[in-house]
Amino acid sequence: MKTTFALLRLIMLLIIQTALSQNNNNYSIIYEANSKGEVINGNLDLLVQYVQNGNPVRVGWVLKFKNPNPNSDEIIEMQHWADAGFITTLKGHVFAQISSIYQQGPAISSPPGVFLVNDQPNGWVAILGTTGVMKQKYTRDPALLDLLKKSGLTDEEINTRLQEQETMNVHTKWAVLNKN
Repeated sequence: MKTTFALLRLIMLLIIQTALSQNNNNYSIIYEANSKGEVINGNLDLLVQYVQNGNPVRVGWVLKFKNPNPNSDEIIEMQHWADAGFITTLKGHVFAQISSIYQQGPAISSPPGVFLVNDQPNGWVAILGTTGVMKQKYTRDPALLDLLKKSGLTDEEINTRLQEQETMNVHTKWAVLNKN
């Protein structure tokens, strides 16, 4: 009986191990650059080679902003990751277009959270580069515009502020699928 149980346990472990090794869709970060596009870690030429060989790539980026509470000096860091849907290489750099998502925003609360800005499925798109530049476009939500107007900003000031946010410098991370 003990031998049968031990044999069944061994077979079960082998089945689980085989299943896990076949579904090993783990990614590894092979390149990381700061918001100025300066190398933090990895090799940009290797990332370009992966891209030019048609390998799947994921891109991560880090946003830092001041806590909106006027009594706080806290710098908040958010990280996002997405599949690089459409990838371009140009002059030794990689640029990844991120497919449209529902636009979201951070809830600086306890516990922290993330909320959907509205119910528009094509609310935000971006292109991120190993240069550290992120170009983004997003739906201008009427509720947000009203809130900004109520804070005392003019239409011109709101437009200028939102246009400035369309280009940002961000810390980027580039990951590729591990080979089995």
